[in-house]
Amino acid sequence: MTEHNRYLPSRQQATEYTLFLDRDGVINEPIVNDYARKPEDFVFCAGAIDAIAELRSIFKKIVLVTNQQGVHRGLMSEKDLEDVHLKMYNGLKSKGIRYFDGILFAPYLKTVNHKWRKPSNGMLLKAKEYSTDIEWSKSIMVGDSPGDMQLADSLELIKVRIENPQFSFDNQDYKFKSLAEFVDCLS
Repeated sequence: MTEHNRYLPSRQQATEYTLFLDRDGVINEPIVNDYARKPEDFVFCAGAIDAIAELRSIFKKIVLVTNQQGVHRGLMSEKDLEDVHLKMYNGLKSKGIRYFDGILFAPYLKTVNHKWRKPSNGMLLKAKEYSTDIEWSKSIMVGDSPGDMQLADSLELIKVRIENPQFSFDNQDYKFKSLAEFVDCLS
């Protein structure tokens, strides 16, 4: 764990918090220089299913926010992405785990600079439109990339980084090896 600027809530306090989760590298194993284009490409990270079960019992709301430029690149369709998310849904459902309160994705290319694509904060602003009880001061962004942390900076969220060897940066409040390790740290 690194030095932090903001404190993680206790489990009791977290019932008032919204958790924003990135997908690739946090929930599923990242594919270097590629995407989970079809369900068979989607593989849960070790411990992720149990971690999500625990997070569901702790946080008020959990919203998945993910960049998916493979759609705009024509490497996969939105239907392919839905099928990947259906596999994730079924994997959680088979363990009796309630699904996310929302899923937002940005299919846009990096070069487009769309307001939804992280590090821009459009997906989070849309989530707040859907759920007006989201408070930025009681929100945490969990991701593995610099863009995830920059997004959190833009709204002053607590920044939790899951280590991914593809990225080298040091802009987080907390750093963990996995989503499971993050859950273990919540007192």
